[in-house]
Amino acid sequence: MKEVIFNYEEFKGKIDTSKPVHHCGWHKSIDKYGVFYRIEFRIFGISKNGNHIVIWHTEHKTTITERKEAQTWYNEIVKKYAKPLGSTEGEWIF
Repeated sequence: MKEVIFNYEEFKGKIDTSKPVHHCGWHKSIDKYGVFYRIEFRIFGISKNGNHIVIWHTEHKTTITERKEAQTWYNEIVKKYAKPLGSTEGEWIF
């Protein structure tokens, strides 16, 4: 089972931080010209009872003129949300 949570504080309260935590992100053009992008980011953790995967999901819609803008956003969100949990790049497969 998986549980998707959109509130970061609620997510932190539901995961077992003694188990590995992983994060990943990607961006996708949402127009035919490649100007508008949806950037998605997820952090995966194991529930405190160990029965399921808990996912924190956030997304950002923006205008990107260079790919490095998406990378900058990704690096900022990793620093702010993933690193304090000891997260590493990757994801839990379910």
